[in-house]
Amino acid sequence: MLEQTIEEQERYVRWHRRRRRAMTPRRMLQESDELLFWVEECLVKEVRLVPGWLVARLMVVLRQAHTDLPGRLGRERRPEQVMEIIYDAQAALMDQACRSRGPAEVIPLFAKARERQLAEALTV
Repeated sequence: MLEQTIEEQERYVRWHRRRRRAMTPRRMLQESDELLFWVEECLVKEVRLVPGWLVARLMVVLRQAHTDLPGRLGRERRPEQVMEIIYDAQAALMDQACRSRGPAEVIPLFAKARERQLAEALTV
């Protein structure tokens, strides 16, 4: 019984880790918010071009959001234009996030008690 519990816990940890790493539209929205912060910092610091490390992370989000967005970015690295493209990506990701969410799973309350009542009803 103890071995079964350990196996269940390990299975849960693997499942939870895989789920946490998944590239969902909501996770991409969070990433785009962070990228937008860094692009705004470029504007505040009067940096004329968005740094390369930021463009690489941005391309991952743009590919996930819409297939046309990486092409729109192209070689453009001015913060003002990059911000516009991030806004378009966020709009696409919000739409994906809304469509991907289905109805919530119904969790039966007091399932054991209900099963016992059904079992008792069958024996009477």
